[in-house]
Amino acid sequence: MNSDHKRVSIHWIKAILQAAQSLGVEPHAILKSLNLNLDLDANQPAYLSLDQTQDIWKVAEEKSAHAYFGLKMGQRVRPSYFHAVAYVAMTSTNLMQAYENFSAYMPLISEGAELDMAFEGKKMWIYFTPKPDNKPFSRHQHESIVALLLEFSRWLLGDDSLVPMQVTFPHEAGPDLSVYESILSVKPKFKAPQTAIQFPVEYLSRKLKESDAGLHALHKAHADQMLAAHTNSSWRVKVVHCILPSDQFQISREQVANKLNVSSRTLQRRLKEEGTNYLDILDDQRKQKAQELIFMTNRSLKDVAIELGFAESSTFYRACHRWFNDTPKALRLKQQNGQS
Repeated sequence: MNSDHKRVSIHWIKAILQAAQSLGVEPHAILKSLNLNLDLDANQPAYLSLDQTQDIWKVAEEKSAHAYFGLKMGQRVRPSYFHAVAYVAMTSTNLMQAYENFSAYMPLISEGAELDMAFEGKKMWIYFTPKPDNKPFSRHQHESIVALLLEFSRWLLGDDSLVPMQVTFPHEAGPDLSVYESILSVKPKFKAPQTAIQFPVEYLSRKLKESDAGLHALHKAHADQMLAAHTNSSWRVKVVHCILPSDQFQISREQVANKLNVSSRTLQRRLKEEGTNYLDILDDQRKQKAQELIFMTNRSLKDVAIELGFAESSTFYRACHRWFNDTPKALRLKQQNGQS
């Protein structure tokens, strides 16, 4: 496999094949048609290219001939789909931390997409953004992710009554809207700008049924080692993982470069090749953390500013106005009043 291609974990490949099998399509028939020789029992090879994965999706969808293949797959979610990432998520303190970990370690599952979170008053969006190499994502792939996020959230909380506030898709609806409502518990909005699911902020602080601080530290350390060995991950991801573990929002580019065993100039060049730079990445992580601290905690705004690495509250206020076109005080007041 060309190392320049994005990679997808064999565990996710198995999830696609298991979904097809549940609909009467044998995995070997899919793999044979693509001339792929996989040892699924031994989980080898550990990764396939994203384009190979897209081919598996296409054949699975065609052979199953099921109008809602993606929804059915997402509905059947199992922790094994995510391997080490599942253990980090399930032992997290609450749903918010689980989402953060799931997003941060997603390259271990697939390099072909990103998950981002954004707050809107007393609501939080999770956005799914495909990053294809050469082959576009199908409707079923978009729908599988939303169904999966809902089912996995219910499993983490041990609460099947969890219902999203909104679901959006960029494509047209399938032939029967009642299927969407049955599986997602809400009627989605179609032809929207992005695939996304929205939950009330109050859900995010709920403790997970498998929460365990000790086990979480062990699983996180293991996932960190796996991510470090995942050499094809982007330099942006590597930088984020130097910033996130201890919320080091004052960490310099030189310090990050030292952690990654490269020179500061090399790091700068690698990030430029990916169309970004260190300060933009740091600013984006500060913005995401600011949303969490403003909307989900009652900590003083002065303490929030300090945690985000701002020496002066005025600098923090200017940053918030740049990020959200509002002051942190006004943002918190809107959230408390349930305004978007």
